[in-house]
Amino acid sequence: MRPVTRDDYPIESLHRTVSGVTFFKELMKSDPEQFELLMSLTRFVTADEGEVIVHKGDKANVLYFLLKGQLDVTADDTSETSLNQINPGEPFGVMAMVLNFKRSASIHVTSRQVLLAGIEFDHFSLNPSVSVFTLSTRIIFFRMLNSNIRWALEKNKIKNRQHPLVERIHALPIYSGKKDIAAELHALMELAHLQAELLRDWNEFTEE
Repeated sequence: MRPVTRDDYPIESLHRTVSGVTFFKELMKSDPEQFELLMSLTRFVTADEGEVIVHKGDKANVLYFLLKGQLDVTADDTSETSLNQINPGEPFGVMAMVLNFKRSASIHVTSRQVLLAGIEFDHFSLNPSVSVFTLSTRIIFFRMLNSNIRWALEKNKIKNRQHPLVERIHALPIYSGKKDIAAELHALMELAHLQAELLRDWNEFTEE
């Protein structure tokens, strides 16, 4: 992967590109200052066809968003069998990042080139007194994470509604308190961990 230059993607071009990602778009509209902070902390990189951008066993401390191109998820670096595809606008590597585990699969570039945005998870997961982002921004971030993991679980459920772990999906807690306060953030962070654990257990059960 190579960092993009201003010649490759002027800042105006990057702004238009990230507007296709729900998290960036929502922050752009709700808090322009926080959006600019996010852009300053985001690492924009490109990679070419055939390149492995995530290796199985890598440390998972960065959340990536695919902005342009196509990616395939495989069991390891050498496997040619696609387990899943990643489309523009989608984050990836969420489960391992939330659980602070190593990457459980590899990710290959299958289009001519891809454009990625990467942001360190610590910016959102640290104590509020340390994080550079506001409470509101972190809530938006964790809502996005939970939606992503939940969609992965729902796709698994659709494939096998009789799976023994389906009941754990139904038992996941639902936050019913006041929105946009610290209590919601704490609930969202807990839910992200519970959902990531369930997705990990589901994947391990399937492999067995």
